[in-house]
Amino acid sequence: MYINLNCFWRVKKLVKVKVGARGSKLSRKQVEEVMKELAVDYTVDYVETIGDRDLKSSLGPMDKTDFFTREIDQKVLDGSCDVGIHSAKDLPDPLPEGLQLIALTKGVDGSDSLVIREGEQFEHLKRGAIIGSSSIRRDEVVKRLRPDLKCIEVRGPVDVRLAMLDRGEIDGLVVAEAALIRLGLTTRNRITLPGETAPLQGKLAVVGRKDDKEMKTLFHSVDVRQKTKALYLGLNPKHYGKKVVHLPIIEIIPRSFDDPAMMSAFADIPEYTHLIFTSKTTVEIFFRYLEKKGFCCDDLKGKEVIAVGKITAKHLQEKGIEVNKVAESETQEGIIHLLALEDMDQSYVFLPQSSKARCALSQILVLRGIRHQRCILYDTKPKIPSVKPNLERFDEIIFTSPSTIDAFRKIFGKIPMGKKITTIGPVTRSKLKNCL
Repeated sequence: MYINLNCFWRVKKLVKVKVGARGSKLSRKQVEEVMKELAVDYTVDYVETIGDRDLKSSLGPMDKTDFFTREIDQKVLDGSCDVGIHSAKDLPDPLPEGLQLIALTKGVDGSDSLVIREGEQFEHLKRGAIIGSSSIRRDEVVKRLRPDLKCIEVRGPVDVRLAMLDRGEIDGLVVAEAALIRLGLTTRNRITLPGETAPLQGKLAVVGRKDDKEMKTLFHSVDVRQKTKALYLGLNPKHYGKKVVHLPIIEIIPRSFDDPAMMSAFADIPEYTHLIFTSKTTVEIFFRYLEKKGFCCDDLKGKEVIAVGKITAKHLQEKGIEVNKVAESETQEGIIHLLALEDMDQSYVFLPQSSKARCALSQILVLRGIRHQRCILYDTKPKIPSVKPNLERFDEIIFTSPSTIDAFRKIFGKIPMGKKITTIGPVTRSKLKNCL
């Protein structure tokens, strides 16, 4: 994980965090739940939202809107508050421009409960008993259990709705179990309703400004989303050495073996004195075609095999091939340097490559008058994912080749700022610098 710890401690020691939240008893408990994990000084601006003022409108059409968050989010946007703390299920989709979800908490029980008066039993409620609810989904669950019950919409803070039950205005109340837990009301007489609940129910959301890296760093410790994840954009992450999320955004298209140039290049396998491999992908496709032509690893014995970098060398060794030389610099220039003092007047070099490979090595071979065959084995093209992942989930993005950078820009647009960007090899690193 890549975190600027100096920034983290500077935030903790010097800043009093300004939190925006609704003013209900439940909301106050939610703020305490989040902030007690951080051990920082904070102040709270308790805000009345349109959802708190308007107790008549049905909540059905308000799903995924800013009905309960608008005024708080505006205070975050204008700098009056550093963050807003919301019930995660109340978040609008999408968030207002300029804001981001900087933390999603573990939360508490996400189930729904039906609270009834002490001493009563749900199955013995009178026919036509009135059940207070706040969503069609909850109504449907109640109706499946007791079709004879009458569901009505009840709005307002949880404690106010429970008071309606206690006064006999309703006979039951459907409420999130998380609310009862946070308000210390788990001694209330209730049953757990079956079935799915609202997405993210029981979890809390911390919303901040997109450009506020300090708040994002500070709240990182309470964010339970799959975090500190690395997004690996190449073809095969198993040799990378750490756990990653694999999103291959390039695909390899091997060229037809019936191509005359390909057949001619492989027909000369017995004559080559040197084989130069510049990537692990080239190794894989080369051996596939070698077998098609009727050759095997034994036919490569006695030839000088040269690899760009340790990973390419490892792939060759896994094929049973002895690697004679490995360029320390994982570039074609590394190979050029390796061969600079070698007498190659009588050599015949086979150079299998991608169509996008640079021509630096083959140009040097031409300039030195060294007989060689440059053989294009495959093409690389972008692979558009069926579902683009949200890049906010990842702390690190790993580019394995210049082709992955080109594909990323085509799929996602510009390279994102504020993330750890890792490049494999100096050529990929140089490509990235040119794109920033």
